Amino acid sequence: MRPVIVAGHVCVDLTPALDAPPGMEPGRLIQVGPLAMSAGGCVGNTGAALAALGVPTHLVASAGSDELGRVLIALLAATSADTSGVSRLDGRGTSYTIVVDVPGRDRTFWHHLGANAAFDGTGVIDRIEAAARSSGTVAASEGTGARDAILHLGYPTHLPALYADGGKALIRLVDAAGAAGATVSLDIADVDPASEARAVHWASLMARTLPAVDVMKASVDDLDTLLPDRAGMGPIAWADALVGLGAAVAVVTAGADGLFVRTGAAARIRAAARPLRAALSDWADRELWAPSLATNALSTTGAGDAAAAGFLAGLSHGLGPAESALLSAAAAAARISGRPVGEAYQLAASIAFTNEPRSGWSIGPDRIYHGPRDARV
Repeated sequence: MRPVIVAGHVCVDLTPALDAPPGMEPGRLIQVGPLAMSAGGCVGNTGAALAALGVPTHLVASAGSDELGRVLIALLAATSADTSGVSRLDGRGTSYTIVVDVPGRDRTFWHHLGANAAFDGTGVIDRIEAAARSSGTVAASEGTGARDAILHLGYPTHLPALYADGGKALIRLVDAAGAAGATVSLDIADVDPASEARAVHWASLMARTLPAVDVMKASVDDLDTLLPDRAGMGPIAWADALVGLGAAVAVVTAGADGLFVRTGAAARIRAAARPLRAALSDWADRELWAPSLATNALSTTGAGDAAAAGFLAGLSHGLGPAESALLSAAAAAARISGRPVGEAYQLAASIAFTNEPRSGWSIGPDRIYHGPRDARV
């Protein structure tokens, strides 16, 4: 099993139980329910989900030197993930998010960036190499520099030190991870129009970054803010666009419409990380759709991160795109329904989709829908 290093944005999620939208009238005492506290952001959510799926998980992130930083590291450690790569920065406050999650409505987030502002990728490459050594995944046949570790870099859109100066630190980190032999996965969050990220030309930065990215994961909503000139496209078109920008594999989540996987042509997969190019016929020219499996939606918080964890768990186990997509859909469904994410393996094994196929799509013996351009149709 390949280890996964989850690096990037992390915070403490503070979620009060709400039956109705909270009032904001001055001078009033507004009653709310109990407070749930958990590690959030990509590192907190995807890292915890990977650990729950039994994947060796190593975290790299920045916390503050305040009391909340101690709480954050304790929350992360409780997942069984390795937290030795989480730094506490003197003079910095820890990032937190107040999650306003009212039943039947989309969530609202009140967020403090905190120590995430200083995260520039320092220490990530060292963790990739150390995780590969400790997991025994050094590929001797390709030389001592080859590693089968997976790097999942989360939310660079919320990490100013990575996207500053045209994204030089982001490009450098992605290139260095690939050079170290890691499978590079990138998860993009929304672009806050009130943040400095709005001034970044993300189309140019993605065009420079994605040719070195093996797996690009994003939601349709996030992509609409990342590349506003293309806003309004459907998930299939977005998956095509990400592959067109250079990603070897695109995973696009679309809420109730499930998730879509598009992969590059054989020439692009041959240039991808070793686990993908070693299974060229399985990864080249794929077009897959896994409808949503959620039947009892309790909360959508962290569902996209759980979907990323499911797909990465598939890669960690050496599964192909169809099996990884099923595991991704199952992990998201478990999160949404309030079930343990670790049950995703059993859920994925029992999937029997009954959704009406899209025009030109058909379900295959692997129990997932194949698009008209899928090489396995």
